[in-house]
Amino acid sequence: MLKINNLHASVEGKEILKGINLEVKSGEVHAIMGPNGSGKSTLANVLMGNPVYKVTKGSVKYLGKDITEDTVDKRAKKRMFMAFQYPESIPGVTIVTMLKAALSNITDTELTTVEL
Repeated sequence: MLKINNLHASVEGKEILKGINLEVKSGEVHAIMGPNGSGKSTLANVLMGNPVYKVTKGSVKYLGKDITEDTVDKRAKKRMFMAFQYPESIPGVTIVTMLKAALSNITDTELTTVEL
């Protein structure tokens, strides 16, 4: 499902990720843990295609296709997204409502809660 091979990435010219390898198969759950400054957020941003972060070596494959150079919106259309630990709350708007709106927007289909 997700395969990271020898991933190196930098931000503002400073290399943060140095040779990350990870394979997540369908149905598996993995936790990325480590001390502050160890690259967890950088990895998440690189996986989502944040243009501030530059992949300098290696590859990221999702569902068997190389997405290393894909933009954020291309990844979103493949149903990749990043959830935040402490998301901003909007009074009266649930996370499910926000996810439905986001997925409906990128897939051009109306989704029901059951389909999420």
